[in-house]
Amino acid sequence: MIYFDNAATSFPKPKSVVRAVQELIASPLGNPGRSGHKLSLAADRIVYEARETLASVLGLDKPENIIFTAGCTASLNTAILGTVQALEKRRPKPLCVTSVLEHNAVLRPLYALEKMGRITLRILPVDENGKTDLAVLPRTPDLVCLTMRSNVTGRAVARTAVSFFKEKGSVILMDAAQFLGHDAETPFARGADIVCAPGHKGLMGIMGGGFLAVSDTCPILPEAVFSGGSGNASFSPAMPDDLPERLEAGTLPVPAIAAMKEGTLFCRSVGFETIASHEKELKQLLLEGIDAIPNLVLYDKHIPTGPLLFNHRTVPSADFCRRMEQEGLLARGGFHCAPLTHRLLGTEKTGGVRLSPGFFNTKKEVQSALAILNRLAKG
Repeated sequence: MIYFDNAATSFPKPKSVVRAVQELIASPLGNPGRSGHKLSLAADRIVYEARETLASVLGLDKPENIIFTAGCTASLNTAILGTVQALEKRRPKPLCVTSVLEHNAVLRPLYALEKMGRITLRILPVDENGKTDLAVLPRTPDLVCLTMRSNVTGRAVARTAVSFFKEKGSVILMDAAQFLGHDAETPFARGADIVCAPGHKGLMGIMGGGFLAVSDTCPILPEAVFSGGSGNASFSPAMPDDLPERLEAGTLPVPAIAAMKEGTLFCRSVGFETIASHEKELKQLLLEGIDAIPNLVLYDKHIPTGPLLFNHRTVPSADFCRRMEQEGLLARGGFHCAPLTHRLLGTEKTGGVRLSPGFFNTKKEVQSALAILNRLAKG
């Protein structure tokens, strides 16, 4: 089996991640922040160490600015809805800006807010080099939501646009689902105020956990979207004001958080630059190989990082993926939860086959994958 679906979830997991999860599940575990006994305090330590690890990797001074969630979608919804709720106190219908490269985890919350009449929404066009036309905006945006790397082809909005919004004082929310763990640079170095990411992709943890991180200089803090137990201030009718409790309601996914910490430590020990360089090399080999195969069409083949997308000229992407699996090559076909990106690429009717190599993939696997694709394309 050759696994080239790391954009969906990384595989395999580092041994340290597997070991940490197995030990937690097999051992008595308390609920963090809910009791004073040793099992609860042990869970507290796990959660706090994970906050410290992520804050260190992201370049944040305050571990409490790491807020854990059930995954990147939960993080994005919390960040978008909570920030809009806070912005509404400053002006009616705040202007929210996003791009055609976004995942539905960003688009759908924004569409819902627009439908309710709570925001004014503008979606930026993006050319093949990441450039966009800022003239379409009626005024300075209040909230800008951008992916750091498209989950379809790796394309992203140019840094100049991010810098422009940053200088204007917009809140910059970045979806780092396909970036964090795959690049040596931190999202905050790119100008982010809020970063959302899962634990099970580039950080090599398990499914069921994610986080959002808030910079110390964020122009406005998101308000609580979820309400419930926070472990303190039980008599208050509202969630606490301070982070992380402000945005963390209910029991945290401790095994997923422990896996996130161990996965992040693994990435740091290997070196984010080493991981990025290896994955970039594998993608380049795949791009060159597929580009030379008759009947296969590549999209955004100049993008050096992230997933790659291709199609067979006559076989639908889902069918082609099933044939690939029969040959032992696992990937994803279809529309990848990014409708505007497919419209941009001209694949809104066909979808596309996405290959996403990861750190544990090898050059030998790339060669084998290309041989499979060559046989299927000719057949």
